[in-house]
Amino acid sequence: MDEKVLDIPFYQSDVPAGFPSPAEDFMDLDLNLQEYLVQHPSATFCVRVTGDSMQNAGIFSGDVMIIDRALEPKNNTIVLAVLNGEFTVKRIQKKSNKLYLKAENNDFKSIEITEEMNFQVWGVVTHIIHKV
Repeated sequence: MDEKVLDIPFYQSDVPAGFPSPAEDFMDLDLNLQEYLVQHPSATFCVRVTGDSMQNAGIFSGDVMIIDRALEPKNNTIVLAVLNGEFTVKRIQKKSNKLYLKAENNDFKSIEITEEMNFQVWGVVTHIIHKV
């Protein structure tokens, strides 16, 4: 696999999303996107989203998710899971000793994970990349 690292100019000052502020005329450093987005390179991969079950979490069809397989899933984290042989992206929730995959769209119901199901977490979603 040919890995390419891209350094992009990074302006140190914050940019308010409210009222305009004067721009600075200089760059402080370069931002290496791979270093910024990837904590565990050998355990990280990207996958494109299809569907709208996670739209209220800011994840839309066509977005690219960065998945880290080295991270331990915790309650309320968003995960890429395999459920009965099919991939799905959902928020993992534990309630009263029960495990659920929760969609972030009211049109979808939560899925209770039972012992009869073939269920595995493939990784934790760490970043979402989408076009504006």
